[in-house]
Amino acid sequence: MAKMFLVRTFGILAVLVLVLQSLDLLTESGRVLAYAGNGDAEIWRYVGLRAPQIIATFLPYSVLLGSILTLSQLNQNSEVISMKSAGLSAHQILAPLMVTGLIVAAISFGFNDRVVARASGTLAQWKKVDYGPLPIDRGDRANVWVKDGDHLIVVSQIKGRGDAALLYGVTEYERQGQSLRSILTAPTGKRDGAGWRVENAQRFDVAAGTLTPLGTVRIADGVRP
Repeated sequence: MAKMFLVRTFGILAVLVLVLQSLDLLTESGRVLAYAGNGDAEIWRYVGLRAPQIIATFLPYSVLLGSILTLSQLNQNSEVISMKSAGLSAHQILAPLMVTGLIVAAISFGFNDRVVARASGTLAQWKKVDYGPLPIDRGDRANVWVKDGDHLIVVSQIKGRGDAALLYGVTEYERQGQSLRSILTAPTGKRDGAGWRVENAQRFDVAAGTLTPLGTVRIADGVRP
């Protein structure tokens, strides 16, 4: 039963991916080839980046259809009746499907985490340059959120890597438990020992409604680059 379930699940998934990828290429291949110098290699590169997204989206539906088809065939062949006649309960009959489903779920989780996330990020960057050569990654990031204890810190832009990273547009939401007490803002910041030094900082007190200039202060001790 488990083998039948897997064959039908991945068979349905393969057909869906083949059809949907072909339809997707009808709309995107023109954009890929519109960039001067792009050819078959870039088309296949696009397929390699787009296919994981399609797989991740339609794997749950394939599992559902695979289980329905498996149980339907067993019912048509009277195998379910035979198993019940042999003394098997409904839980024992469905146990192979449940175990196999958990294995497929674990594979799906790993695939999404290790493959889909990276492919989606690369494809998004490639689209931003109109399918041209990707720029060299120098560590620049935008709209980065981190948590420092109860506090939340958002940085509009980060340039550079490691201890050489420079922060632009720093906002720290200073909380006590789930209550927001104050908001610290600074235009720039840089690494200072185990923390970060921000320049021309200001703190807005939520309860008092006052804005206090702080100048240069150190925040986020223990938050790594």
